[in-house]
Amino acid sequence: MSKRNIGLSQPAYQHILSLIMTKQLMPGDRIPETRIAEEFNISRTPVRDAMRQLCNEGLIEIFPNRFAQVQVYSDEAIREIGTLRVALDTMSVKLAGLYGSRADFLRLLETAEQCSSAAAAGDGELRRKYDSEFHFGLAQIAGNSLLQKFQKELQLRVQFIQLHHPSPIANETRHLQQHKDIAAALMEHDERKALELVCNHLTTFYNLDDYYPENFFQITF
Repeated sequence: MSKRNIGLSQPAYQHILSLIMTKQLMPGDRIPETRIAEEFNISRTPVRDAMRQLCNEGLIEIFPNRFAQVQVYSDEAIREIGTLRVALDTMSVKLAGLYGSRADFLRLLETAEQCSSAAAAGDGELRRKYDSEFHFGLAQIAGNSLLQKFQKELQLRVQFIQLHHPSPIANETRHLQQHKDIAAALMEHDERKALELVCNHLTTFYNLDDYYPENFFQITF
């Protein structure tokens, strides 16, 4: 892709992303490629470049020579993402417990509190942002660049699922409190508690206990 096309595609990318994340485009809706090109006074090529980027990030699906639509995640696809997140976050917790400092965990706690405050204020966009930052923050404290890369690549998918395929959490306040409890457990050097909390946090959201055998995610030492 030329530098010119990159420059032209980014406004289109941000526009399509905004349409999806504000529910102006819903799962299964077609991307109005021609209209977007006309709106930004550009050719369809940079719009297609923007759609390819969003396809790589898991937010849209492209049917070559036909059309592109907002991604529709199946229960299986959501479960696969949830399973991967458990694996990433449990390893992040173990490494964070090994390498993290009290200052690191205090910053993590601050992010957890910001997430809860955003939820209490009814700001779903900010709540999803801080939720992503919390889990990415675990990977940062872990100090593993691949963990950070995988978490970063999942962020938009996770935010999309939270917005368009929300899990019926019985107690949202308790669910978000677990962020704070994870940070507190790490500050107390209680690895077992932190691992149990992060597993419960994710398996509950993704309904993984209804799919995997009992005690599948049980933490053993």
